[in-house]
Amino acid sequence: MNQINQSMARGVVWMMGARLLDRSIGIVSTLVLTRLLVPGDFGLVAMATAVGGLLDLLGSFSFDAALIQKANAERRHFDTVWTFNLLFGLVSALGLVLLAAPAAVFYHEPRLTDVMLVMGLIYGIGAFTNVGVVTFRKELQFRQEFIFIAVRRATTFFLTLGAAYLLRSYWALLLGMTVGRLVNVIMSYTMNSYRPRLSLAAARELFHFSKWMLIANCLQFLRHDGCTFMIGKVFGANALGIYSVSYEISNLPTSELVAPINRVSFPGYAKMGQTEVIAQSYLGLLGLIALLIVPVGVGIAAVADPLVRTLLGDKWLEAIPLIAILAVSGALTATQTNNTAVWVALGRPQKVSLVQGCYVAVLFPALYFFISRYGIVGAGYAYLFTQLVDVLIEMRVTRTMLAFSWASALRVVWRPLLGVTTMYLLVRELDAVLVSQPLILRLLTDSLTGAVVYCLVILALWRASGCPPGAEQLSLGRVKSVYAARRPARRVVSPH
Repeated sequence: MNQINQSMARGVVWMMGARLLDRSIGIVSTLVLTRLLVPGDFGLVAMATAVGGLLDLLGSFSFDAALIQKANAERRHFDTVWTFNLLFGLVSALGLVLLAAPAAVFYHEPRLTDVMLVMGLIYGIGAFTNVGVVTFRKELQFRQEFIFIAVRRATTFFLTLGAAYLLRSYWALLLGMTVGRLVNVIMSYTMNSYRPRLSLAAARELFHFSKWMLIANCLQFLRHDGCTFMIGKVFGANALGIYSVSYEISNLPTSELVAPINRVSFPGYAKMGQTEVIAQSYLGLLGLIALLIVPVGVGIAAVADPLVRTLLGDKWLEAIPLIAILAVSGALTATQTNNTAVWVALGRPQKVSLVQGCYVAVLFPALYFFISRYGIVGAGYAYLFTQLVDVLIEMRVTRTMLAFSWASALRVVWRPLLGVTTMYLLVRELDAVLVSQPLILRLLTDSLTGAVVYCLVILALWRASGCPPGAEQLSLGRVKSVYAARRPARRVVSPH
């Protein structure tokens, strides 16, 4: 088990590096594109993406999760997954083409027809991705996964920005998405020697596991994109663009940074098998997420006003309250994303479906209530309210499966929660004092103060608690090891 934990730890480092690179490029790309394009451009692409996501549900069986969870997966399993992915991908591509005109009528947006046709091409290309790359995660080969992500992202980044500078329209976004999908397919074959063949030999076995994942993914789509249809239909492309960019920026440091941890934890849990071992690892990761990732999301909420004014510009001012609310919601979401990995690794995918169903059952009434009163900002309130309910549900399910106590979970999160609360309140007070200062000075002062205050509070609480083992100890140890590695070696002078 120690070897698996060490592999998971190395995997987290590689995946965090890959995700940091991926999302750092994504942040820069989004910030530059918001200066070159208008909210309506993002909203138009979001409309087409939502329709594509709806068609994706036809094949959203998460067969890759089945391959990872199945310890003795054979070639026939991989070939069957590739065949299904190919068929479902091509059907989705055809569906985008056929729905192009009806979607344009639904949204009252004539430009959407051409956008949907290009999206169909993107889906058609992606259908041919080599299923062999799943072995990177299955065998904990996360260095390969890092290269796979980095090359694709860098290529897409430079092409999209160049196209946006020249075209100044949504076509730059579509061009970047097309090339990114093409690079993804090419890399999947050049980096992995597996060559898939058409086969449905393992269809029955795969469907037995993945039928629950289909339901869960359908509910996940409603959870993530359900309000996209509502906002696009009621408020139009401009408002949808503001919402989609607000969601992306507010969730980048939380859901995106925690995603690599989950990519590592799922195959690691699957190899562990024993619930008591998984419980220990789960609580450790929960503490790490609360310590390192939650403060980033809450910090964005605290500096939302100077952040938007400085980085996005005046045409995005409507995004300020939405980013602040969604950032807090994203921070809460980050603490719960590891639960699904536990449930699926233990062969209980039906739990994912049930919990997602509860989330959607709360979300849509909340969306109707808050949007009707607060406009697109109401979507943020709805997600925050639903996420608070979801935390209680998910933690209870995981606690029941792994048999840990509420006290053990509270021990790993109370210091980070107290730390982020203190940080948020102080930064908000400071920002009110600096409101007349230059925007860049205001943003940098708020951010630096928040980081220093959080670190000092965490360190003080940890020492007051007797320096218990956990995320703080792990993080300090990592900082010390990096410092020691970079510190020049002391010369030893010979007595002669």
